Formats: sequence, structure tokens, C-alpha cells
Amino acid sequence: MIVLEGSEQGRVATLTLDRPEVRNALSVEMCDAIVEGLDKVDRTTARVLIIKGAGKVFCSGADLAAVSGSSALDFLPAFERMLDALSRHRLPTIASIHGAALGGGFQLASVCDFRLVASDAKIGIPSSKLGILVNFENIERLVLLAGVAVAKEMLMTGRTYSGKEAEAAGLVNHRIPPEHLEAATRQLGAELAQRAPLSVQGTKVSIQAVVDHLGSTRTDKAEVVAELDRLVAAVYASEDLQEGVLALAEKRPPDFKGH
Repeated sequence: MIVLEGSEQGRVATLTLDRPEVRNALSVEMCDAIVEGLDKVDRTTARVLIIKGAGKVFCSGADLAAVSGSSALDFLPAFERMLDALSRHRLPTIASIHGAALGGGFQLASVCDFRLVASDAKIGIPSSKLGILVNFENIERLVLLAGVAVAKEMLMTGRTYSGKEAEAAGLVNHRIPPEHLEAATRQLGAELAQRAPLSVQGTKVSIQAVVDHLGSTRTDKAEVVAELDRLVAAVYASEDLQEGVLALAEKRPPDFKGH
């Protein structure tokens, strides 16, 4: 159901959604397997996580049987646990989208830090065509990702976007020719893996903290700001910073160790 692989000297892990017979549709078991996969990645030397789908599509969304009637009572909590675990995972995450990312499949991609999409792929959340109402947290994520206008259009009309339209709307980072998607994903993964891990992971934590406290007062933010200031101070005192400065002076690529 989930395949976990490593590459680039163990620095880039790949988690593959592996239910091609149902277009990688999400079930309770699939969501739980993704969370388990994320836990396994934490026990490796990986610095970057790529998420992709087996077969012809990235992810077609929720298994329809899982979102109807009483089945939804089991699926929705598992789905939210998976999204939260992925969005807050310590490593930078890249969704490599081919074929289609629809409904829950795009919501999965939307919580990744980067989204690369094949130009011929289709993206959408057809909730209004199925009679589904997306919950607050996922609407909030979509608004923060692409803005109010795009969120309303996507959810109310249920339309699908081409790779080109998705890039223009700010739903994805880059649109790639299908034949180059895998190589472009690996290149971005390798680039991130070469950067200072403390800096990359600290940036992810800091940006998430900003998102979590949008609209908060200065007083409400005081504790989290102090915590992030301590994180910044720790990074400034790291061996990696010394290595980065030395490598710049010596005009060579830095060799960051994550210390």
C-alpha cells in the first residue's frame, strides 16, 4: 500500500502511494500506512521526503466507499491525522503530481512544502459535484495556499485545473513536462538535501508557527516568538553555520552534517 525508498546517499526518501488498481484512492488503511511511513522516515538519515503515486495518477482522492454514510466516521479522523502528520513532518516534503490529484489527493499534496505537477495532470477538489463539504482546516489551508478567490472557485464549482492553470493560480510551485517530472523532482530533492538541515527544518517550523498564529495579538505570540528566537540562536551556534561560512570563503560546496 505504501512503498518507502531512499536515494542520494540516504538523504532523499521517497514514499509511494501504491494502490494503482484504484488510482491510489485513500482509505483508512492507506492514511494509517502513510503516517507509519512518516514515522519510518524519521528513523532514517533522510533530509528530504518525496511523495508520489504508483501507476497513472498521483491520487484520485478518497475511496468513495470511505466517505459515504457511517464509513465517513472512520475515514475522516484517519484522513485528518494523516494530513496533520504530513504537514508538520520535520523534513521538507515534495509532492510529485502526475495524472491527477483530486479531492483528498490534492489536499494531501497541498500540505506538502513543494508541489511539482506534470503539465498534462489534472488538479481539483470536486466536493460540490459529490455533495461533500470540506472542513474548516482544509479550507483554511487552501485559502492560505492560493487565496480566497481561487478557493471559492475550486470548491464551489468543483472544476479541475490543468497543470498550466494550477501553476497560474498558485496551487503548485512548478509545471513540468510529463517526461521530465521525475527528474525535476529528484533535482529539487537533491538541492534541498544539500542545504543545511538545521536551517531548512528550522525555516519549516518557523513558517508553520507564523501560519498558526496569523491574527494573533503580539502578546499571544510572545511565547512562540521566544521559542523561535531560541531556535535561531541554536542555528547560529551550529557547526553547520561555521561550515557554510568556511565553504563560501574557500569557494567550495558546503558539507553540512546537521549539527
